[in-house]
Amino acid sequence: MQGNLLQIKNLSKRFPGVTALDNVSFDINRNSVHCIVGENGAGKSTLIKILTGAERKSGGQIFFNGQEFNPKSTRDAMNSGMSVLFQELNVVDQLTVEENLSLGKEKKRAGFIQKDTQVIDNVFDVMHSLDATISIHQKVADLSVAQKQVIEIAKAIASDSNVIIMDEPTAALSEEEVHRLFTIVKKLKEQNVTVIYISHRLQEIFQIGDFVTVLRDGQMIGTRSIQELRGCRDEVESCAELIKMMLGKVVVEHYIPSNIDRGSVFLELKNVSTDKLKNISFKLYRGEILGFYGLIGAGKTEIAKAIYGVDTKRGEVLINSSVQEIDNPIDAIAKGISMVPEERRSEGLFTKLSIRENVPIMNLGTISKNGIFSRKLERKLAKKYIADLRIVARDENQVVSKLSGGNQQKVVLSKCLNAGSNILMMDEPTRGIDVGAKEEIHNLIRKLSEDGKAIIVFSSELPEILNLCDRIMLLYEGEIVKEIEN
Repeated sequence: MQGNLLQIKNLSKRFPGVTALDNVSFDINRNSVHCIVGENGAGKSTLIKILTGAERKSGGQIFFNGQEFNPKSTRDAMNSGMSVLFQELNVVDQLTVEENLSLGKEKKRAGFIQKDTQVIDNVFDVMHSLDATISIHQKVADLSVAQKQVIEIAKAIASDSNVIIMDEPTAALSEEEVHRLFTIVKKLKEQNVTVIYISHRLQEIFQIGDFVTVLRDGQMIGTRSIQELRGCRDEVESCAELIKMMLGKVVVEHYIPSNIDRGSVFLELKNVSTDKLKNISFKLYRGEILGFYGLIGAGKTEIAKAIYGVDTKRGEVLINSSVQEIDNPIDAIAKGISMVPEERRSEGLFTKLSIRENVPIMNLGTISKNGIFSRKLERKLAKKYIADLRIVARDENQVVSKLSGGNQQKVVLSKCLNAGSNILMMDEPTRGIDVGAKEEIHNLIRKLSEDGKAIIVFSSELPEILNLCDRIMLLYEGEIVKEIEN
């Protein structure tokens, strides 16, 4: 059955001093994959929170299955048939697949919790219809991200969800796992489930979507069918059209050669091996942007961790032609190496602290006099990096968790620059970042190379590697299999 499953009319959400959604109106068809795109801060997260009962709207109306929809809580939304699959999956790693699937579906009798076998059997049937390779006796901690997603999707379908919202579902998936997820999404449509799909990877929109709605600065720019948007154009032109709707301008990136000093080798690895790496050898020159490309699991992050002293290694690491012992990140920072980790929220930031408190953390000497911390220097330093890196924030006291992904990444970068590092490693530098912020991060990387820094970019996004890097190392199963001059 076709027709509108969800109608959003003049939806608004106001926070003190900020309008997150401003009279947003669009419809979502039954049994479709409806994509929502926009820059960080466009209003996507606020829209999800309102639909799932985590936030209450300030104005407007939502109609779900023809009835006005005003969920009072996330539980209320789920009971009405609206489920969400967040990037941070809601599974318990310490439990088995069976225990996760039955969690919250137990019966109580005489004060004791008992399994509702009929409900649980229904969930198992759904899960195996999506992915029969998962054993119910496996511990969830041993599963891949893609398999954990299957558990979440199965629970949602078994709960009679009409709508499943997927928020950046492929951010941590390999190419094969993405393909498997897309197969599952197509199965969901066959089972009369509507999917709201949110992603910064615009190519995915054209692979999986039926419709796309573009938000910008809290306003609805337009809804287009993917078929109409594609028209007679190729995917590159279609993406450019979508980017123009998102940003109000066309963004075209291409490789710009760096001014590399081949006579100055900043970093060299000789036959570095770990449990997952095999004889990694390469040189990194002053002013160079060196790229490491491979699929998830190829060894990109492991190389970064070996250099940074996180993982135990064999072989030699040389800085300025001198062999160095780097046994931990403190050693690496002291020798002029910094790292922007893949998981910026959990590994790169103190998210409950402010920008002011995060920026100096790798080099506290920059905010102290005679061993005493200076709040004045701390504020001055934070303001400098907010201006230099164009961090969009209320002020230096804003808590980092409240910033967009792109601005959080700039705070991590600020920490590394304040550490005075000449060698900067960036692991998946634009993961989960919108196209506009991605362009800014790329321009910052190019500017750092112009200033004489040596940059290593580890990425599973081939366009990023091709547009940004001077040399490319191809990785496969922990080995460098080819070196390419861009």
